[in-house]
Amino acid sequence: MLVSLAFIPTAEAGDRKLTIEPLYGVETALVRYPEPPRYVSRATYGARALYGTNLLSAELEFTEAHSRKDYPTLNQQVVDKAQRLALGVRSTIGLGSYLGVYGRLGGRAAQLESTVTTAGISETHKEELDVQPYAGAGLQLAFAANFALNAGVTLIRNSNDQYDSQYTLGLTARIGSL
Repeated sequence: MLVSLAFIPTAEAGDRKLTIEPLYGVETALVRYPEPPRYVSRATYGARALYGTNLLSAELEFTEAHSRKDYPTLNQQVVDKAQRLALGVRSTIGLGSYLGVYGRLGGRAAQLESTVTTAGISETHKEELDVQPYAGAGLQLAFAANFALNAGVTLIRNSNDQYDSQYTLGLTARIGSL
């Protein structure tokens, strides 16, 4: 689950605003080593910035994820690292005073690296920069004048024509104005 804390300035529906969300959570991603490729769940962290109105905002996000898997019977260790930069749009629609839904759509560039250590000998595999489309949706529930709880899922189409996923749970705090 991805936990985010956002500092959202006060704005009327037509005004533009800047939102910054530090991120931490869990993702499911495809890793290639050792063969055959498989899915792993791992921690991810980073930051997201939104600029625009509730109805349409530009979204910029940077995340990094690490995972490690040991194979004692093979005397092997695999460390995977992923750095991603996403650019897209996000739209939030209010369904009353306390409830809203959001959708997000865009593309992200991913730089993946795997280090395989077998019997003390390391080999690093760096994949070419890969651009992947993503789409997601979520629910926002306001529980006080300055706070809201967010939950959502984002699907990312990877280079193997399969889907990676990020599940989100976040807290939004509104502070001041810009």
